[in-house]
Amino acid sequence: MSQRIEKINELLKQELSMLFVLDFPGEFITINFIHTKGDLSESKFFVVVSSNHQSVYEKLEIKAAQYRQELSSKLYLRRMPKLIFVRDEMGDDIDRVERLLNKNQI
Repeated sequence: MSQRIEKINELLKQELSMLFVLDFPGEFITINFIHTKGDLSESKFFVVVSSNHQSVYEKLEIKAAQYRQELSSKLYLRRMPKLIFVRDEMGDDIDRVERLLNKNQI
C-alpha cells in the first residue's frame, strides 16, 4: 500500500470517528481496517460495534452517502471514495478459536 493511500486512510478514519461519536452517542464503533483502492473509487471500512446491534450496522450503510458528502467538504481530495462499511467478524473468529484452544487444554 502506498504512503499516499495510508495517509488518506488515516484522514478518513479520524474524520469518520468524529462523525460516529456525534451520530451514535454511547456506542463505540471501532474501525479495524480500511482498504482504499488506488484510484480512490471506494474505501471499505471493517468496523466493530461495541453493542453488536445489527441496527447500527444498517444505519452505517444508510448514512454512507451522507458521510461521503460531509467528508468531501472537510477533506481536499482529488476524488472522494465511495464508503462501504463491512462488519468485521475477525474478533468473533478469534474468540471462537481461543475457546476451542482452551477447551482442548482442560
